[in-house]
Amino acid sequence: MKRLPWKHQTIETQEMYIKYIEEKIEEAKQWKSVVLFTDAMHQIHTSESWYAWQKRGKGWTKTIESNTGRRRINITWAYNPLECTAITNISEENCNITSTKSFFDLIRKTYIDLSTPIHLFMDNARYQKAYEVQEYADTLNIVLEYLPPYSPNLNLIERFWKFTKKIVVRNKYYEAFGSFVSAFKSFFQSLDSYKSSLKSLLTLKFEIINNY
Repeated sequence: MKRLPWKHQTIETQEMYIKYIEEKIEEAKQWKSVVLFTDAMHQIHTSESWYAWQKRGKGWTKTIESNTGRRRINITWAYNPLECTAITNISEENCNITSTKSFFDLIRKTYIDLSTPIHLFMDNARYQKAYEVQEYADTLNIVLEYLPPYSPNLNLIERFWKFTKKIVVRNKYYEAFGSFVSAFKSFFQSLDSYKSSLKSLLTLKFEIINNY
């Protein structure tokens, strides 16, 4: 598919990308390929309070403890919308070319048939577009599908991340960093219990954003 010099995404070009994604999803339904949406997220070890309506008065206010926020985890994941499964890697190391290549290896350990292409929809992070990364992906029969900039509406992983934060960190306090990391690992290990919610949230219907 021809890559265009994106700056602002018109409705027409977003529709073009959505059509392309839908075509790849149909191929995956016929077992011709695998479709994954991926991104790297950075979560600071501290509490995140969310807004809510309450009765007037200080007595109704809830206090949530917080941490220093000096440590964080980097979560790289790839979500399969047809299976409602996710491949994840949690680390304190920065995301870069080396970690991206290692994550590709992790993906191929899950989908071991090299003859089946994997279409990996992702953003335009510089390290993900590096020639070394693209060349390595080719050896694993992973097709890197770069989404247009400023188009989170086209990446299902954004909705997945919002759901994850709702379950794991919304109005929750983890005193120890280890407990914080374990909470995320536990969530990913128990995705089956959230399957109905994920299917409802991560529908293959993409919103079009008017950038003008």
